[in-house]
Amino acid sequence: MRLRRLLQASIALSALALLGASVIFAGPSSTAEARVGGRPPPFTLPAAVGGPTSQPFSIQPHLGRDPVVILFWATWCQPCQQELPFYESLYQRYRSQGLKIVAISMDSQATVMRAGPAARRLGVTYDVVTDVDTRITTQLNTRRAAPFSIWIDRNGRITRESEGFSPAEQNALAQGIAQLVAR
Repeated sequence: MRLRRLLQASIALSALALLGASVIFAGPSSTAEARVGGRPPPFTLPAAVGGPTSQPFSIQPHLGRDPVVILFWATWCQPCQQELPFYESLYQRYRSQGLKIVAISMDSQATVMRAGPAARRLGVTYDVVTDVDTRITTQLNTRRAAPFSIWIDRNGRITRESEGFSPAEQNALAQGIAQLVAR
């Protein structure tokens, strides 16, 4: 009887130890933070070669200060060809009020050199960066959808995530950005 209780206690302690170890080694989930109401993970990504900007983009200086829009796109994505210029018009309208926009190219190693020139052809002047190793895409855009947008308010909180783009939603998006900037 005593041996049986000792064995049960030993098994229970082992299970608790394994559970604790898995929590310690797994660490906090970065994808759990990247949802509406959460905060995006800190990141810095390199500028797309031949793109509108030449410096890496780091989100940290903007979190808790500026409204930020993150656009996931790719050169092979047809709706992205419409979305990027539309957001350029919003950027021109609201950049003096602090709006930051960064377009993260999800192009592979084989096509990433097309991202910068494609953005320039589309008239984009905001930051265009690349994520060839998909580190940030995996955390913020788990389905790897293109286009995919994330809006972050001045408090550093994600207020909107949206997959896809349609010209029919431009008025609603423009109103939403106006509200994001006004907050």
